[in-house]
Amino acid sequence: MINLHAIKSLLKFYFASDTYYRVHSPFLFELLDNTLEDDRHYYIFEEIEALRKKLLNDHTILEIEDLGAGSKTTKNKQRSIKSIASSAVSPAYQSQFLYKLAQYLRAQNIVELGTSLGISALYLSAYSSKVNLFSLEGSKSILEVANNNFRSFNKKNISTLLGHFDETLPQAISNIDKLDMVYIDGNHAKKPTLKYFEECLDNIHDQSVLIFDDIYWSREMTAAWDVIKSNHMVRLSLDMYYFGIVFFNSNIKKKQDFKIVNAKFKPWQKFI
Repeated sequence: MINLHAIKSLLKFYFASDTYYRVHSPFLFELLDNTLEDDRHYYIFEEIEALRKKLLNDHTILEIEDLGAGSKTTKNKQRSIKSIASSAVSPAYQSQFLYKLAQYLRAQNIVELGTSLGISALYLSAYSSKVNLFSLEGSKSILEVANNNFRSFNKKNISTLLGHFDETLPQAISNIDKLDMVYIDGNHAKKPTLKYFEECLDNIHDQSVLIFDDIYWSREMTAAWDVIKSNHMVRLSLDMYYFGIVFFNSNIKKKQDFKIVNAKFKPWQKFI
């Protein structure tokens, strides 16, 4: 089914967006230069993408218990691993951005809401064995697949929690003194998204970053993003269309909001 809200939002976003060539914030320019605009390819990318390819060819049927806003593509409670991998897992370029962001910020204590098949967790935890990642999932059958994937990578720094985010998020936070990074990719509805955002605020610090997936998934999610970026604790927001990211760095004296695309999509900005 065509998501007209997403299409209209994408066009509006594109015409309003800038590239890092027009960013005057030294903090954000350096961050983008080392993440979004960084074309380095790490060996671990090949290993994780080989797993993705395997999942995209896996026709095993799972019984899905969805505790959130549901799938973008189907309401069917029986789904193949192939279907989940193709529609509910962040694509490679997004996942690799998460890796580079975690690496650049040296994030060690990370919480992920929405394990899915484990691809993003593998990326987020890959840059260092010192990363301590808690990944939360609502569907038992999906989490079993993810845990198998983590074992195949011999991951010792990923802990998973099964259940409703209302219960597992406080549990995860209680095991971490300070949150360096939170990736929220589950329950794409306004009220729960804002609830999870607010629950994280007590455990953030100056260098914390919160990432929200699919901020244009629906009008509700876009409305939630508008509330989040206007919060008084947020010093800088970054709208990348597929991700909404907020920073709390007190060295950023003037609150700023940016819409950013990769420079390759607006190459002329380098010269204007």
